[in-house]
Amino acid sequence: MCAMIRFARLELSVLALLVAAVSLAAQTDVTGEWEASYAMPLGPQELKIYLTQEGPRISGHTTSEYGESQVRGTIDGENIAFTFEATDGGKAVVIRVTARVEGARMRGTAKVGDRVDGAFTAERSD
Repeated sequence: MCAMIRFARLELSVLALLVAAVSLAAQTDVTGEWEASYAMPLGPQELKIYLTQEGPRISGHTTSEYGESQVRGTIDGENIAFTFEATDGGKAVVIRVTARVEGARMRGTAKVGDRVDGAFTAERSD
């Protein structure tokens, strides 16, 4: 009877390790270059985003015709949220992106300051 209990515990431990390994292997990794755009009242804004992921933390920078900006954010499964700054009418404004990562694509919304929400899309370019 004791041997059966020990064997059952061993099976549960092995199963728990396998589940943990599958979870880690399935973690979405957004590290790399992304071609992105987000909607603004005067038309779409295009930019390139360079991301680095360390666990749930996202960092990097953007480049566009208006210059560069740092990116900071988090990822939880397929849900990503990050911020960067852009220029709107000559003023710096914070862009808050919330999106879902679907393989080599991201789709979601970008909130420009406190005023405008628009569609956000990105595709891997590396």
